[in-house]
Amino acid sequence: MTINTLHQFIVGAAPGDAITDHALLIRRWLRELGFASNLYAYHIHEAIEDEVRPMTTLRAGNEGGWLIAHHSIGSPAIDRLLARRFQLILIYHNITPAEFFAPVDPAWANFMRMGQKQLQQFPPQTRLALAVSPYNRLDLQQLPFNQTGVLPLALDERLYQTPSNQALVAEFNGRGPILLFVGRIAPNKRQEDLIKLLFYYRRIEPEARLVLVGDRWQLGYDRWLEGMAHSLGLAEAVTLTGRVSQADMVTYYRTADLFVSMSEHEGFGKPLIESMYLDLPVLAYRSTGIPYTLGEAGIMFKEKDYESLAELVDMLINDKSLRNRLLKKQEERVKGFLEPQVKAQLQAYLEQLGLLS
Repeated sequence: MTINTLHQFIVGAAPGDAITDHALLIRRWLRELGFASNLYAYHIHEAIEDEVRPMTTLRAGNEGGWLIAHHSIGSPAIDRLLARRFQLILIYHNITPAEFFAPVDPAWANFMRMGQKQLQQFPPQTRLALAVSPYNRLDLQQLPFNQTGVLPLALDERLYQTPSNQALVAEFNGRGPILLFVGRIAPNKRQEDLIKLLFYYRRIEPEARLVLVGDRWQLGYDRWLEGMAHSLGLAEAVTLTGRVSQADMVTYYRTADLFVSMSEHEGFGKPLIESMYLDLPVLAYRSTGIPYTLGEAGIMFKEKDYESLAELVDMLINDKSLRNRLLKKQEERVKGFLEPQVKAQLQAYLEQLGLLS
């Protein structure tokens, strides 16, 4: 059987969001494979209204029509979707445990709990459940899905070949080493631990700076981070950029000396592969999905011993031989996340389901 329509659904669509980017890339692949394919969402940021259609316009067509559904958070929209009788291909991006958000935003914690409960409702209508990492697949294997697999996030290389923002380059040029983290400002990302690391590293490199690129959506948490930086005498050394353009994000990767992650929950960690692709060494706390994404590339640590980590940061920035060996491993690792490889995996899954001949 070959079908000619295969749409996708996500709860929220926003520019620069990893799930949105992944869904838009899959939409292009599906169209290249001959499907009529649109992306629908419950919440749509005004910046991409031309790319994404409202959920209210999604029609099931004939009873039993197929749909790709992305799941990462609880929403009333998921209940409405499951009531529509689609045959589903689930793409599971993991759900951050509610306890990370409970002290900061109890309402958001409730969405996480809702998402976990709703994941358990997917199996009856799901013909194939795909996780974006082997770590996420572990969650799926605890539920009665008929078939599970892995379809990683992919890099659209064209998005990373944009020219650098020369004004940003000039702003940071010659002002000391730059530690970079990319990801929304959120408690599970543990940006406060990056500020602590900077405090110790500036004992070695007094001009070192920390740049935190990401949407400041948890307003209480981001202000607390700024207060913490100020109390440690780091107010001028820590930059919270908020949401930035693709060109600016690429510029930060190119300008930085080291990507550092203290995150304690990542289903995948797209900035890890962005760093590897843009030749930025990675130092990351070994947690959740991070080892599955980095593989043998990057440097991972199990203990947040800031004094020792500061010395390791100095080595990774200044030891050229070590740095080059690390970059070579990262260059090999990232090949598995580039568009041709991941598109071929999706095509194979569709053929396996009989949706593509």
